Amino acid sequence: MEAMIRDGEQKRSRMMKIDKFKLPQLFFGRRVSYAQCYSRDLHSIHEHQIFHLLSGTMTLELASGMSYKAVPGDTLFLPADTMHRDRFNASRAPELLHLRFLWEDAPLFFSLASPDCVQHFPPAVRADIASQFCLLHLPHERMDGGFNSEWQRSRVTLQLGAILALCMENLTCENRQYGEADDLRFDEARRYIGDQIENRLTLGSVAAHLQISPSTLSRVFRRCAGIPFHRYLLDQRLNAARVLLEEGKCSLAVIAQKLGFCDAGYFGKAFRKKFGISPGKFR
Repeated sequence: MEAMIRDGEQKRSRMMKIDKFKLPQLFFGRRVSYAQCYSRDLHSIHEHQIFHLLSGTMTLELASGMSYKAVPGDTLFLPADTMHRDRFNASRAPELLHLRFLWEDAPLFFSLASPDCVQHFPPAVRADIASQFCLLHLPHERMDGGFNSEWQRSRVTLQLGAILALCMENLTCENRQYGEADDLRFDEARRYIGDQIENRLTLGSVAAHLQISPSTLSRVFRRCAGIPFHRYLLDQRLNAARVLLEEGKCSLAVIAQKLGFCDAGYFGKAFRKKFGISPGKFR
């Protein structure tokens, strides 16, 4: 109970930071068409990124295996230093607004927001955010993504701040609205995952058990755990793997298969990243 109280106080403390909203530091802004040849292998960038689609389609693929598709009018956010791959339509180069920035409130924002969070807002809010992007008028003649003057950079920075503030307003309202119900759903989901950790679990299967939609469960984990569902599930599987390794009754291959790791190499890499030692040396 004390741990739950402390957790609630920490969440309230994070929410209070919204009253001290700081403008982002904008590094790059372009209206650009990216052809398929610009689809890159897994990579990361040191700034946060926004992709707002004007035409065509793109898919943002994360190293974790999650992917997010965007069509015209959609917006995708990506935290700094996130390993990802950009996929663009092979037949038609999409046109998009691409921004890169740093922001003091980013840790709070990304603890609440998934890359496609705007797509889950009410239609009126999505339209409001899209209209803000229409006002950006980003330079497209400069290949370096820079700005023609500091006045231009300042104007775009202010409009970017308005977009981020709109998102924060709706993310935090959503959290306040669903607070108590989400806490109960998270506790039930956590118990179910713990009981069924050796069975095949997905966002859809856990949501079905709770009789809620996958998007609702995704929001619950972002709000209550501070991390996406797939990250939470991976942590629980690795914790279970550690217990089985300590017992010493199963081989590494059996443990990996038992806990849903179809790739033993990925299991070893994930285990080493979490515990600082390979599973083979852990015994």
